[in-house]
Amino acid sequence: MDTLDELDFDILREVMVGSGPYLRSDRVSLEATARAVGVHRSTVADRIAKWNRLGFLENWTIDVDPAALGLVGAHVHFDARAQPRDRALQVAALVEGVVGVLGFDQGCVGVIFMADSPAALTRTETLLARILESERSSRMVDTAVDYPDSPPVRLSPIDAKLLALLLRDSRQTPAVVAKKAHVTVRTVERRLERLRKAAVYYVRPNFHYARVPGVSFGLLCFEYSKAVRGTALPRILRVVTNQVGRQVEAPTRGMLVIHGSARELDDSAKAVASIPGVHDVILRVLVGEVESPGFEAWLSERIERKSGASKVAIPK
Repeated sequence: MDTLDELDFDILREVMVGSGPYLRSDRVSLEATARAVGVHRSTVADRIAKWNRLGFLENWTIDVDPAALGLVGAHVHFDARAQPRDRALQVAALVEGVVGVLGFDQGCVGVIFMADSPAALTRTETLLARILESERSSRMVDTAVDYPDSPPVRLSPIDAKLLALLLRDSRQTPAVVAKKAHVTVRTVERRLERLRKAAVYYVRPNFHYARVPGVSFGLLCFEYSKAVRGTALPRILRVVTNQVGRQVEAPTRGMLVIHGSARELDDSAKAVASIPGVHDVILRVLVGEVESPGFEAWLSERIERKSGASKVAIPK
């Protein structure tokens, strides 16, 4: 049976984490990845091709900072009782502003979504709770609360067009993007460099963790105070050797994507819980995921709206 082995995880960790929480560039170098892992570039290429065959890696997109567009976002875990469960997850994925839906063990459902305002975010959360028949929910991430100082960014119509193209496929070369946007390659490179420096977007490979046979992935959630974050987080990253992704590092909360057997996942959770200052450690084992078919169009509309507002605000 074709599945993932330790070399796959080493390559995956380098692609997803590397030296920071996000990809370091929008075109990850096979050579650089191969050097870091200690294999030939063809080996990296072969493994990535296998990920595509397995349905583990589907495409490449971008994560856009909600605050840059004047939006708010959240990652909420619901104690869901709705049946049939798969149908409830599919309906939740159709809600406006939903990025994706994650099915975890023990009836937990995670939903990542955005909205135009904190009030709209709350209304969306209420609707999702009704769909999932959930009486209890926890906001694991709330961008308005966790990142209050993130400023909105002025976008031009060209910026909006480039971001919309990257949403569909972030691995396109500047030359391809320039042709589609009807601008020069230099314009693409200059605009995207500005947007990257302003942290407007991050490149993200679209992995489907629940599709790999014989491999379990989990979301390890934890909390700490702002006072101990500087010492606790580095210790967490040292003891969790089976991480393949860092989902979020809010001032008082964090989440890691980890892999392994049930025992290995549990051992990682126990290791994090033993670190002084860390509390509310929760392990969620991923059992299913549903993408939102309408999110790309929803976000593209907000990007275009933001660029239109900026255009009006800029004096001639």
